[in-house]
Amino acid sequence: MFKRIREKLANKETAVRGIKRLREIFLYSDSEPNEVLIAICHLVALPASLIIEYDRPHYEFILVALFSGGFQLWAVAWNGILKMRLLAVQLATIIAICTIINLSASGLMCGSRLGWVVIGFFAVWNTIRVFMEKLTTENG
Repeated sequence: MFKRIREKLANKETAVRGIKRLREIFLYSDSEPNEVLIAICHLVALPASLIIEYDRPHYEFILVALFSGGFQLWAVAWNGILKMRLLAVQLATIIAICTIINLSASGLMCGSRLGWVVIGFFAVWNTIRVFMEKLTTENG
């Protein structure tokens, strides 16, 4: 009986420790690799999917995606200023949300296209993470 109680307590402690670690990763880990990944998705994958999957693709959206991806790549790789990175991740989040809405409204949000939800999640995570970094830097 005591063995089962100890196992349950150990499992609960392990779960709590894991949740605390995930929270720490979410709030304080480096977001730059994800920023680069999302920039590449918006530079390459999003325009390609819009051109291939739609009979009449919205070229305005493709141009905005290209600009957003290029700006984010520039902000993280060449500029590095936190203010520019924050602006870039916010723009990338808007693009990701618009992509999800666009695919859903067109009835295309299924199968592998659900990957855009993952990209959207990480875009939001990048925004939170870079914002937290900016707050920490400003408050010092």
